[in-house]
Amino acid sequence: MNYWRTLMMAVAVLTLLALAGPAMADWTVEDRENPELPGSRIDVLENSNIVAALIYGEGQAKTYLHVYDEQGNQLTMSGLDADGDALGRFSHHRGIFIGWNRIRTDLGTDDLWHMRQGGGIELADYEAEVGAQAATLDTTMHWRSRHAGEDENLLIVENRRLSIARPDHRTTVDFDTTLTAKRDLRLDGDLQHAGVHYRAHHTVNDRANETAYLWEPTGLEDRGGRLISDDLKWVLFVYPKGDNWYLVTQLNAPTNPTEELSWRAYGRFGFFHKDQLDAGESRDLSFRFIVQPIDAPDTPGEFTEAEEARYRALATEYYDAYVAQP
Repeated sequence: MNYWRTLMMAVAVLTLLALAGPAMADWTVEDRENPELPGSRIDVLENSNIVAALIYGEGQAKTYLHVYDEQGNQLTMSGLDADGDALGRFSHHRGIFIGWNRIRTDLGTDDLWHMRQGGGIELADYEAEVGAQAATLDTTMHWRSRHAGEDENLLIVENRRLSIARPDHRTTVDFDTTLTAKRDLRLDGDLQHAGVHYRAHHTVNDRANETAYLWEPTGLEDRGGRLISDDLKWVLFVYPKGDNWYLVTQLNAPTNPTEELSWRAYGRFGFFHKDQLDAGESRDLSFRFIVQPIDAPDTPGEFTEAEEARYRALATEYYDAYVAQP
């Protein structure tokens, strides 16, 4: 009798644990030196498994976010090797990142996209919050000009919140940022070199003919990877890495002043706008990235009718849930 009671209690406990599922996840954040790249990294882990990493510090011109799959494979571009040498095509593209290639102020024009001539976006401070379902990094970034000394070269103070979760084998990143101008400035440039973007791993470049994109609204004229609309809702990208396939969806909040969408077959895409900010004025921007494994497409490089219908329905579902949240 005691045996059966003990057995039933054990089954009940296991059932409760199974039902709890993601609620029992243990999210942690670890700030450490980076043996793979110049500088440091802030790892975001679920049950000790890497989900994302914020890359920053000495040797990094911009602060950006890497994303990983459930096996720990890095899905995004580093741009540098461990010695700080350029890695891959267009090595200034890195992970999930933000920038403008022409920021005009009284100091001159700064390129905080390529950053080949100086200036940069640096991590000044951060706070981490972890819970049962997600981890959040509240960061302060300093955007600096190449035209003046450190005491007087501050262009923008950015408060970037990165909320990271992994529901149902999907990695979600909410990228919410407030850009506060420290002097009168214009965010200028072109959509290929400005905005909030995702760059897939550098190896994707060798298989660019196998990648494919969809976007909403439909019916927009594709001007060579350039789409113009003030009603852009989402873009999705299918790409291979090794033997695996992934789907990335970027959702554009309707409150964003987005003007254009840029994409390239090698795996760089994002939304763009120009802006004018007076000293002390702020601009809020919000995006959600959803990264998930998928089955190999029937015909790499294009969508079958069934695949397109399925992915459009999925992206629409993601977008509707995103804009409906409080």
